[in-house]
Amino acid sequence: MKILTEIKKTRCFNRFVLLIVLPGLISTFTACSNDDDSDIPVYSLKDVDGNYSGKMLTETAPSVNPQNYSSKEEQPQGATVTAEVKDNQIMIKKLPVDDLIRSIVGEEAAEVIIENLDDINYNIPYTAAFNDDSKGSILLQLKPEPLEIKYTPPTQVKADGEEDPQITVKVTIEAEEQGQYTYKDKKLTFVIKATQVEVEGAPLKDFPITTFSFDMVKK
Repeated sequence: MKILTEIKKTRCFNRFVLLIVLPGLISTFTACSNDDDSDIPVYSLKDVDGNYSGKMLTETAPSVNPQNYSSKEEQPQGATVTAEVKDNQIMIKKLPVDDLIRSIVGEEAAEVIIENLDDINYNIPYTAAFNDDSKGSILLQLKPEPLEIKYTPPTQVKADGEEDPQITVKVTIEAEEQGQYTYKDKKLTFVIKATQVEVEGAPLKDFPITTFSFDMVKK
């Protein structure tokens, strides 16, 4: 009988100790779990948003029009660009279109048009998705819309009250590949192509496809 009494006392003591120690163990495990979670980065498709600056390279395909570029070496190899990415749009500020104008009308006529051009801002809508092949990047499915360039040709004689004539150039822009934002270097890269041009609604013949390659870094 005495032995049974001792066993019961031992069990009661063990339960008492367990009730005291158990909350501490739970607290310790919870703290460790929280510490582990804090080291895991939280990614969002909005991480691509921000202001960027970098370079835009222009490459014009050979054209059958002798007034346009005759060789690749004659083309400028880069222009400084800035952009803001916001609301699923890449908003390019002051898009450099000098090379594009030259490819449309030729070197000599382009200079007069370029001098009379206002700043051109161009927005490219996109759909973002995480890169399944690389967790450190976001892919951008670009959905470029036509680029409109309006300019007023210089005139020597104009009647009183007559408005300056304005010419509209509509450029079809396409994106064959997805753009990409990489977390490691905060770099945004993408390529678009000008594939067709209309001047006042009339298609321009022999237009050389012009490729614009963007390489920018978030500020």
